[in-house]
Amino acid sequence: MGFQYPQSFLNVIDEDYLIDLEPWWFLCEFEGYSQQWFDEIKKQYPERNLIPFAKKSDSDDVACFDGHSTSGDPNVYYVHAFASPGWADHDAVANFSACFAAAENESAVYKSGQRT
Repeated sequence: MGFQYPQSFLNVIDEDYLIDLEPWWFLCEFEGYSQQWFDEIKKQYPERNLIPFAKKSDSDDVACFDGHSTSGDPNVYYVHAFASPGWADHDAVANFSACFAAAENESAVYKSGQRT
């Protein structure tokens, strides 16, 4: 069996409305963006098997699943799109649940800073 999106991710994007995680947003929010970013990341880093699913609005950071994983709970890599190979990786977390928790925290800090 090949790559599978984690159930935790599918549960989040299957809601009637997507949670506001600004500055992060899910690529599936806009028609064609998932494919556009998949193609762009593949073009930038052809040797890697990354499946982008979220983008940070205030930078070129893209959250990507490890496309090599067959576990159903893949690692998440934060890739700085358009960086030279070797400089693209910003961070990684164990899975989507860890990524989502970090995005919720970052969003709260980001939003509190916008209101001051």
